[in-house]
Amino acid sequence: MRLLPGRAGKFESAVGTLYLFHLVLIVAVLLVIQSLFDLARFGAESGQQTGGFLPVGEAETYDTDNLYEKIDGKAPMYQDAGFESLATQRFAHTVNAELGFEHYTFDMGNSRNAFSVYSRQKRADVIDLNELQFGYQTTNGVYFSYGKYYVEMVGFAESQEIIDAMKILAKKLLAELPYDEKDEIEDITLFPPGTIAGSWQLQLKDAFAFDGLSDTYSAKFNADGKTVTIFFSKRNNSDDARAVAKNYTDFLVANGAKVIDPNVLDFYGGTEIVFAAGYFIAGVHEADDRDSAIKAAAVLFEHLNKISEKTGG
Repeated sequence: MRLLPGRAGKFESAVGTLYLFHLVLIVAVLLVIQSLFDLARFGAESGQQTGGFLPVGEAETYDTDNLYEKIDGKAPMYQDAGFESLATQRFAHTVNAELGFEHYTFDMGNSRNAFSVYSRQKRADVIDLNELQFGYQTTNGVYFSYGKYYVEMVGFAESQEIIDAMKILAKKLLAELPYDEKDEIEDITLFPPGTIAGSWQLQLKDAFAFDGLSDTYSAKFNADGKTVTIFFSKRNNSDDARAVAKNYTDFLVANGAKVIDPNVLDFYGGTEIVFAAGYFIAGVHEADDRDSAIKAAAVLFEHLNKISEKTGG
């Protein structure tokens, strides 16, 4: 049976309209589900206020292949530390359009990776957040490490109202992000008394530009009122520790250091101290005052030796 041209046009138009309506409906539903999933996962449900701020736009996600699109220039540091994914969301004030911030949650794969990035990003002129084990604020941001996650919240202006909203969001994240007891960073407890809390840093590889020094913790230490940087790296056994200590010493000498005694080196006016203590390689890095460096090294050596003896190192 042959349809008249007019009737065929109306029929095809109706079918097309119905098809387009269903297509739009499916896409809309998928977008809503995806949006709610992403926002809820990171403590910022769509339409839910956070200290006077609302999520705006869609949540964005990035992986190892396109991370550079979001943080061009810093992507290699995250990727080298085990980066797996990033979720971001912008927030805007409900009244003042000039106030806003962006939230970043990095999944770093494990707690050591996350803590390493957090500690290396941390600056000296910050305020530690006592309610967080590893967290601080700046004049326009809040940053913390929690389990395998490293979180940054960066304000578009310096405002206490923004900081307050960020802290509210941080509490939501702490309540919702998964955490396992195995995620504890236990090695920071190995620092001796006198170590300045919050100054810890973890370099997973190539510590102090030496490719043979991995999994290295460093921190500021108070040596009779003077601050020096101490460090240690736990090795497989004492032989390994001695070998790495020798290789690192040779590396410093090859780059201009002068040996003052077997463990103390003058490196262009600064003091480097390198030694093995049980199954640790440890020492002092870039100290301005040699006497303070030697005092700090003595405390660290005795402390790590005792730990090795207790644990059979």
